[in-house]
Formats: sequence, structure tokens, C-alpha cells
Amino acid sequence: MSRVKFWDLFQLNPDGSIRPIKSVKVAGVVLNPDTNYSKGVLFSGFDLFQFYGRDLELTEQPNNNPPVVTGVY
Repeated sequence: MSRVKFWDLFQLNPDGSIRPIKSVKVAGVVLNPDTNYSKGVLFSGFDLFQFYGRDLELTEQPNNNPPVVTGVY
């Protein structure tokens, strides 16, 4: 497990949405870099924008599987 900055995983788009920099798994859902996420989109009951700018706990996965966000600081 490692502690990473929100902006190490996501980038802000000009329209205010965010996009993953690389594939990452959040609440059982893999978020891919080719998809933008806007405020109000829920993943297992939470909105990514609740964690906007906060540090995240990241667990790397074997076999090139996307890392998993396992906590928020």
C-alpha cells in the first residue's frame, strides 16, 4: 500500500470533469483514462469529487491489473 496524491491519479479537464491518468479501480469499478467523470457520478455510493485533492491509499495489484484505491486521508 502507498499513499498518493489525488492528482497523481487524476487530471482536471477544462470543463471541470476529471479523468484518470492511468487505469485505477475504485469501489470495484475500473476507471479508464479514456473516460471523463463529472461531479455527481457515484461509485458504490460515493462521488469522486468528495475526495478531490485529498491523499488516497493505493494498493498495487499483480499481473498488470489496475491498482485499487483502498482508502482516503
